[in-house]
Amino acid sequence: MNDNKVTVIGFLFLVFCVALIGGVYFLNGQLEVLQAEYDELEQRRVNLEQETSALMSQKTIFTNAFNALEKFSINIASDDMAFYSAVQQTVQTSGINILSTRQQGVSNAGRSTIVLMLRGDYYSFMRVLAAWRALPVTVRVSNLTVTASKTPETRGEIQADVSVEAIVRK
Repeated sequence: MNDNKVTVIGFLFLVFCVALIGGVYFLNGQLEVLQAEYDELEQRRVNLEQETSALMSQKTIFTNAFNALEKFSINIASDDMAFYSAVQQTVQTSGINILSTRQQGVSNAGRSTIVLMLRGDYYSFMRVLAAWRALPVTVRVSNLTVTASKTPETRGEIQADVSVEAIVRK
């Protein structure tokens, strides 16, 4: 009977060891699956943090841009003639010659356009462009063509075809 008890206890110990090894193997497989899921979730977390950080920096850029736009103002000319007079007066005081001028009137969008053909010194012309920026009316140079003057008497001067626009009250 002792031999049977030893055999039964030995058999139970063997079953216990096999069950323990099987449990360890099964749990190790589960642990690997959970570790893979954890690694995937951790990578997604890092990616989402980077995307969030990028979006927050873009939000900051857009917010700053909108704040700058809110501070920007457009000075509208009181009428078409005031705009025309301001542009022409700036050119005349700079020493640039006006070869021709054409006022195109006010469009449906409220824009007035003046087309000028000018001739003079390059640096004086650059000062005219700077002076137009300093006008009390917001102006835009919509077209500009600059060429060297080809006649011998105007050597060293430039000729410019300029279209200047402004928004005027109707």
